Amino acid sequence: MRRVLVSAPFAFSLRNFVATGLCSRLADELGDAVLVSPYADAAFSGPDGRPVRNVRLPADDGEWGIPKPAQVTFIDEQWKYLHMTGFAQEYPDGSLQMMTMGTNRNPRWWAARVLRFLAPRGSALRSALRNLNEARRPRRAVIREIFDRETPSLVVVASPGHYWADQFVMEEASRRRIPTLCVVLSWDNLYSRGPLVRRPDHLAVWSTAMRRQAEQVHDYPSGRIHEVGALQFGYYAEPVSPAEDAAMRAATGLAPGEKYLAYVCGARTARYDVEDLHAMIEALRPTEFGGMKVVVRPHPQGDRRVYAGLLADGVLLDASPDLTDGKTRPDAVNRDAIRHMAAFLSGAEYVLSSWGTTALLEATLLDRPTIQFRWMDSVAHSDPSDVAKVRDFQRYLHMRDFDEPGARLYSESPADLAPAMRRQRDNSPEFATRRRTLVARLVKLPLDGCVSRVVETCMSVTSAA
Repeated sequence: MRRVLVSAPFAFSLRNFVATGLCSRLADELGDAVLVSPYADAAFSGPDGRPVRNVRLPADDGEWGIPKPAQVTFIDEQWKYLHMTGFAQEYPDGSLQMMTMGTNRNPRWWAARVLRFLAPRGSALRSALRNLNEARRPRRAVIREIFDRETPSLVVVASPGHYWADQFVMEEASRRRIPTLCVVLSWDNLYSRGPLVRRPDHLAVWSTAMRRQAEQVHDYPSGRIHEVGALQFGYYAEPVSPAEDAAMRAATGLAPGEKYLAYVCGARTARYDVEDLHAMIEALRPTEFGGMKVVVRPHPQGDRRVYAGLLADGVLLDASPDLTDGKTRPDAVNRDAIRHMAAFLSGAEYVLSSWGTTALLEATLLDRPTIQFRWMDSVAHSDPSDVAKVRDFQRYLHMRDFDEPGARLYSESPADLAPAMRRQRDNSPEFATRRRTLVARLVKLPLDGCVSRVVETCMSVTSAA
């Protein structure tokens, strides 16, 4: 029997590895799959109801609902953030975090700058520094005990060490010469999260576009990259049924058949979102879109308390799982939650946002017209730091592949929103073609074949080990 040890540092990892049925399939094909996570549950259930055994990694509460393993040391943090700072200097437009780290001139910034000067990209010294980083494998008693007890043949993670739990199990696997496979969690991670903190033996990516990022940005060898697609989008392949639509409407407060606009939020700028929403409602009121209900979906890691005031304006809130609330089950983003999201997006007349959230990509998968607001200068906002965040977001590197086919439109002010909506409506076939082009660019198809492709990759990796 071959056992796969699957690292699940937080709720979205459980979604990808358990809710999709991947762990159950791995158990069928390889013999067993066991989770290591910061949660106390003895097991989590896959979509077929079968339990997936869970081993707890002691952890404390962390930011954004991501628990922080108790084994993290001061040296761990300094080493990792030095590595990330060097990456941020080379790719400052990867994310807000990279922008901050790339410009904050503290001692760590200067140390990274010196190392980059001495070891430029492509140099032998840069390669040597990577090898030095890989050779650093602190012994952690809890991780060692888990490996001794479980004796895995393969380790699967959702990040190349961006999350501490992933880093720790990859370090121990490397020490024991157990192969590792990173199935990248999200479409922006090879830019937004920084460097490959640990370099997995194999990297499973969403698409050819992400393969290119791995090769060009991270110097990752092409022969060990596998294009598998997006695990979390597998449940979007099946059309939404009338029963699912009815359940979504009942949960959200929509009447049967009622037309609505879906506004999807990012995790960082809740107050800014509310101010844009007020401007949006006023701008659309005298147009043919003014009679449509507005339904706001807070980000699972966002501050939803700010959106509660919208209820007085007749706005409805779609209750996404709140992953920052300790009372929320870690496996709340399950198959039912994913299908609810599919129903919510596919039933909307338009999907709108002030942030380039993944939900805009999901709406594109479901062939819905999307518009993103760039109202930084045309709407009064109370928090200048939020305005700066949205402005900086326009530089994000991973959005360039998204923007090239022109599948969505931008609105520069409330005055041009209705015309942009009309343009999409009146040129529906053209924008449908653009959406298909975008999906083919960013996600390997068919959507529901991803689990099988990951399983095949795992079998190939373990057979070759």
